[in-house]
Amino acid sequence: MLTEVLKRQCPVCGFPLATNSTIRWQSNGTITMTTRKDFRGVVLRQSQIEALVKHINEKLGVSIEHVIFEAQRNAARTVFDNTFDKIPGARRLLKINAIKRRGVEFFNLVAVACGMCFSETLEYIPGKLGIARMTNPFYMPMMAACVVGAFECLEGMPFDSSWEETSPDTYVLTVVPAKEKPDVSVRLEVGVDKLLPGNKKLDKCPKCHAPRALAHWDWDLDAGTITDPRTGARMVILDGHGINAVFRELITELGEEVQQVLVDVQRDWTVQHLDQLGLSSPDRALSGEELEKVYRDYLSTILFDGLGNPVFFKMADGMIEVTVENPYNVFILAGTFQGLYEALEKTGSKVEWAALRPGAIHFTVSAA
Repeated sequence: MLTEVLKRQCPVCGFPLATNSTIRWQSNGTITMTTRKDFRGVVLRQSQIEALVKHINEKLGVSIEHVIFEAQRNAARTVFDNTFDKIPGARRLLKINAIKRRGVEFFNLVAVACGMCFSETLEYIPGKLGIARMTNPFYMPMMAACVVGAFECLEGMPFDSSWEETSPDTYVLTVVPAKEKPDVSVRLEVGVDKLLPGNKKLDKCPKCHAPRALAHWDWDLDAGTITDPRTGARMVILDGHGINAVFRELITELGEEVQQVLVDVQRDWTVQHLDQLGLSSPDRALSGEELEKVYRDYLSTILFDGLGNPVFFKMADGMIEVTVENPYNVFILAGTFQGLYEALEKTGSKVEWAALRPGAIHFTVSAA
């Protein structure tokens, strides 16, 4: 069970200290682990994840749940491997059962700190069994995969999982040792890209140094949720590598048509997001200085979602151009810029992109 000490918040800005001790917002458009500045995180909305899964399943006629699970399992294991490997002597201590139990409570803390769910351990027998109650999981298959990956890091062996919904938004998850992992899991190993430096100055809280731009987030540490009160949307901080591995596997298995599906889903979600924020008008296109301001204001949010560093923006001749350094995922960004354009210009569009230099991609959106 999480203690009140672990749930303390900054007295100035309200940012959870547990989150601030494990995650950093960097000046180069990335969110990283405190212990590794090249290992990325990303902020996603629950509705984004649900829309992605729903539309891919519908448009391609296949379920991608197994791909999501295996990619997230590997990503979670890698996150915790890197966390423990950076602590001198941690691996040796984790062989002690009492320390393993502390490790399981650390997993619960991370789930709350990142808005994944509220998790509490019901039973844990090292090397044999783990049972947890999870309330408000952001997406249960991914949440289960995070737990499996964490246990594989802790125990050094593969695990299986199963879960049962015991009441609305409350699940009991059981993990047990497995003989081996599926073949697809091997293909979904995550990689870490080299990141470019950045010089975006972030206005930070003088007490805890978390970005002030996140002050509007509503943290409910008892529920394990993060909400944007402007839209009512639930947000979650995930490692940035599992989703990329999912996209890579989908394209490998199902062909390049998946790329357009990924862009389309993000485009549609972005149009809705601008409407929820009140940044777009349902019956008129913006123009002039008002239009440029909304473009720039929305682009600034990319930085705080960990999607990359927009270092160039141009609006001319009915099109927009954006250059992003350290792009998180080209399909998410392409869909974001296309949705932004269509929401503000009130017209269909086409989006193109190309690598400008290592670590930087240039996007162009124009009327269709």
